[in-house]
Amino acid sequence: MLGGWQINGIATLERGLPLALSAPNTSQAFNKGLRPNSSGTSARRDGAVDARLNQYFATSAFSQPAPFALGNTARTLPDVRADGVRNFDLSLFKQFKLRERATLEFRAELFNAFNTPQFGAPGTTLGSNAFGVVSSQVNPARQAQSGAKLLF
Repeated sequence: MLGGWQINGIATLERGLPLALSAPNTSQAFNKGLRPNSSGTSARRDGAVDARLNQYFATSAFSQPAPFALGNTARTLPDVRADGVRNFDLSLFKQFKLRERATLEFRAELFNAFNTPQFGAPGTTLGSNAFGVVSSQVNPARQAQSGAKLLF
């Protein structure tokens, strides 16, 4: 009963996607939006994501371009990315010999085993109430399942 257990694991570790900021179109150009102006300082803020959900990056580093002008911010921010993925899935299983030709397999699985949240991207439109604010979680909470299979 104590020996013969097996464990499997899958670890997914990814960096977040780069953020592309936009600003309301005041240039009268035939496009949907502009890029904001950058003050030249980095918008990156360090620390745990859950501690900076209301200001994921330094929003004061950006401003609205003047009327009939285009913003100077790059297409994507070079040093600010959305939250990455840190996910671990685990499974534990064992086969029990019942008879000569019958085996029972027990399996337990945990998805997002350590219950680590992955937050959505912050708002990226300058001037909106959601600019720099993370308002969603994009992964489910920990899920567990178990099952048994009879092999004969």
